[in-house]
Amino acid sequence: MDLTGSAVPDQPDQSAAPSGPPTPGPPPPGGLALAAQAPGFGRLRGHRADQAAAGLERLRDAAARAGDARLGEVLETPAGSTFFSFLFGNSPYLSRLLLRDPAFTREVATAPPAAVMAGLRRELAAADPAMGRERLMKFLRLQRSRVAVAAAVYDCFGVRGVMECAELLSDMADHAVRLAVAHLLLERVRRGDLERPEGDRWGYFVLAMGKHGSRELNYSSDIDLIVLYAPEAVRYTGSKTLRDCFVRVTRDLVAILQSRTGDGYVFRTDLRLRPDASSTPTAITVEFARDYYDRFGRTWERTAMIKARPVAGDVAAGTAFLQGLAPFIWDEGLDFTSVEEIRSMSQQIHDFHGHGAVRAPGHDVKLGRGGIREIEFFVHMHQLAYGGRNRRLRGARLLAMLQTLEDEHQVMPREAATLRDAYLLLRRVEHRLQMVNDDQTQKLPESEEGLEHTALFLGLASVQELSSLIETTAREVHDLYRTRFNVPESEEDLSAAILGGPEVSPDAMAQLQTAGFTSPEAAIEVFRGWADGRHEATASERARTIIREILHQIIAALGKTPDPDRALARMDKFLETLPQDISFFAMLRAHTWLLRLIADVMGSAPRIADTLGGNHRLLQAVLDPSFFLPIPDRAALAEELGQFLEGGREEERGGEGRIARVAAWAGDRRFQVGVQTLENLISVDEASASLSHVAEVVVETLLRDVTAELAAHHGAPPGAGWAVVALGKLGAEEMTFESDLDLLFVADLQDDRELTSGPRPLEARRFHARAAQRLIAALRSRSTAGRLYEVDLRLRPSGESGPLVTTLAAFRDYHEQAAWTWEHMALTRARVLCGAPEVAQAVGDRIREVLTRARDPEQLRVQVARMRDRVAAEYPSDDPFELKYVRGGLVDLEFVAQYLQLRHAAEAPQVLAGGTAAAFEALAGAGLLDGAEAASLAGAARMQRTLQALLRLTWNRETPLGDAPEALHGKLAAAVECADFAGLEAKLRATQTEAAASFQRVVGRG
Repeated sequence: MDLTGSAVPDQPDQSAAPSGPPTPGPPPPGGLALAAQAPGFGRLRGHRADQAAAGLERLRDAAARAGDARLGEVLETPAGSTFFSFLFGNSPYLSRLLLRDPAFTREVATAPPAAVMAGLRRELAAADPAMGRERLMKFLRLQRSRVAVAAAVYDCFGVRGVMECAELLSDMADHAVRLAVAHLLLERVRRGDLERPEGDRWGYFVLAMGKHGSRELNYSSDIDLIVLYAPEAVRYTGSKTLRDCFVRVTRDLVAILQSRTGDGYVFRTDLRLRPDASSTPTAITVEFARDYYDRFGRTWERTAMIKARPVAGDVAAGTAFLQGLAPFIWDEGLDFTSVEEIRSMSQQIHDFHGHGAVRAPGHDVKLGRGGIREIEFFVHMHQLAYGGRNRRLRGARLLAMLQTLEDEHQVMPREAATLRDAYLLLRRVEHRLQMVNDDQTQKLPESEEGLEHTALFLGLASVQELSSLIETTAREVHDLYRTRFNVPESEEDLSAAILGGPEVSPDAMAQLQTAGFTSPEAAIEVFRGWADGRHEATASERARTIIREILHQIIAALGKTPDPDRALARMDKFLETLPQDISFFAMLRAHTWLLRLIADVMGSAPRIADTLGGNHRLLQAVLDPSFFLPIPDRAALAEELGQFLEGGREEERGGEGRIARVAAWAGDRRFQVGVQTLENLISVDEASASLSHVAEVVVETLLRDVTAELAAHHGAPPGAGWAVVALGKLGAEEMTFESDLDLLFVADLQDDRELTSGPRPLEARRFHARAAQRLIAALRSRSTAGRLYEVDLRLRPSGESGPLVTTLAAFRDYHEQAAWTWEHMALTRARVLCGAPEVAQAVGDRIREVLTRARDPEQLRVQVARMRDRVAAEYPSDDPFELKYVRGGLVDLEFVAQYLQLRHAAEAPQVLAGGTAAAFEALAGAGLLDGAEAASLAGAARMQRTLQALLRLTWNRETPLGDAPEALHGKLAAAVECADFAGLEAKLRATQTEAAASFQRVVGRG
């Protein structure tokens, strides 16, 4: 039989078919028929043959007394005999339940499982909470017994997956708690203690915790509950206190659920997960709980709250309470301190239970090494570390979160499959252990006989097969668990030699020199400063301990940079900027590749290093596994930003707080593009498009915000609205890491003196001008995440002397009558970003009308050539790495493309591609430029834009580029497929010479 919990294939469930004439064909098979289809069914047997035979005989008698001919027939079949002998011979607990309720026993064997499970849920949901206490307790115990039988039968024979059976048990717990709470609250209304509210807004609610909260209850699990109430939401009319009332309700709830009667019990109930359980009443106020979690909440309580779910009473109030706890549960930073605490909890569990090497006899499949708890902790560590940033990791169900971790590239598919199979196996083993006598145990028996019983109950051939399965699984899980968030081996000798006594051994000095440090004494002084807590980020004992553990790795990583001494100095300066609550060294210990990347940035990319130093939040972005994957498209980025803004605290949902969150999001994505560019993971076209899409989404979001804010105060303006036009690098989708935004605002205004529609009306022109001013201010604002963008408005009609917002009519008139040629050249890169669709369409049409106007080719050529001469006079350069202004550089290429576009767009509008390289390719496609020359010019544009993008990330211009570190030379050369820097320089000069010749041929001089 399949021990991973896969169900035997079932026929389509007809229990939920629509009403109407019956569908011809055989009915769905029952539980016995499905069980008999399982591989190895005929080999199943009970551990106690005498027990099995006695159980069969007693069930025959019960069927005969009840006149249940169908059950009697089932028992006489070979399959029925095997089916019930297996259950009777392995589980005294199930034997009692099967014999106590023969009618349901027959139903489980003969009816379709889907119908049985749906029926159980339906009966629970339909129960009347106003029934008497005795009747309620009897009803719940009967239903609990039936659910236990169904879950056991379907689980044992693989008719349903183990987690589907766990879900059935969890649903039983939900209904039981909900029904009992409703009964008790109504009882308090009858006594005159409470006024009945509308709906279920009682102010009193119950949270299901642990496996109940995640709907993953094990077979004999207790249920963990937290009971809370909001006094302001309750109309209390009793003679004592509201607290006394709800404490008594909670006490009675526990009694209904767990007290044992002749019919058994429902669920053992535990209330100890509530805040400060040893000192607080069993029902506590919402205010107290919030204050407790805010001030004293611990990592294990955050972990517990991941699975919390309101199940009874005022569910809406419970939902609101949990939503308010989100900032406590989910740290928007990367929380590796909590990861370490979880690892410490795990070690304490192992130490307490004495878990060493895994051996099947006596092994605890939950708490032992490689057990269920390690799989849970594995998932929780990822959730706490990354769930603040990635909302998809905030789910409660383990297997669903494991799949999400795989989808989000947090774990490899092989690792996820290992943990998934292990979890399902261990849960089935756990269930079998508990089904024997309804014991709350997870330990395998110590004795050979006990192990044989467990093996038989699992459908295995032998104890050896069981032992092999358990021991192999446990080793695989534990190996994965202990190596995740890796704790590397420490080279204590080197750390001790550098950080130990006042004198440093010659051997340690030699090791530093061998690593590449030219001033080992200065390096040692820096390292000792870290170990002594010189910076806030190194002040804690935890940080200093980790520094000692990983110092040899830090030295090795810095030693691989072109200038280890300078890289160390930058890293030291970077540490000065970090606050104490950033667990930087814990991150490095958990992710050794991050140390290599940080060293590379510090040693090769000072401008990225400066960016990182000014915004430590970017460290968290790097550790997202999607950081090195392609940037999502524009639509996905817009959705992502929207979700990020929704997740902010209350004070971050408007005004400066909201702008700061937009800046933080944009900073993450821009930094991501920068690092991917530095590491040569993406092309210049991909980087430019991604940076442009990020900027578009930011502008669109802030435009919507400022327009809505003004409209809320002044009402909507007349007309169709307004639109934002991008020019320059944003318009052409050629943005670099530090590009400005060239923007133009166009509004649909027939009469700019018309007023807005609100109680404090504004003239329409003033409304749009204020909105534009606020948008610009938001884009230019600085926050802890840095500045969003610099904004350049000089390309608007009439330049700096023109109005901030242009009307559609004025835009058309200006470009028909007054615009200069250079302004039309700029329009070739124009693109409507966002705004009212009608206005956006109209602006786009106007731009196209301007660009497709017929022009005098010679007059146009002369004007373009004269403009280039003026640029050359103002920015003369013969440095090939002055990529913009050098002859054959980016300005020459842009002017050639724009000249040809304006010259030919009237007869071939398809040449109006925004980017320079794309324009050359469009011109060649239209037959207006030789194909070879177009390819050469497009290649020259892409090559120089690639170098420009890298240089803006890495070169701070403090020294001539020829004197820059060799590592930077290597990155530049590799980016354009050259063997070395000398080859790069030669290739660049040749490319620029050829491009300059093309400019001369096409445009010439004025």
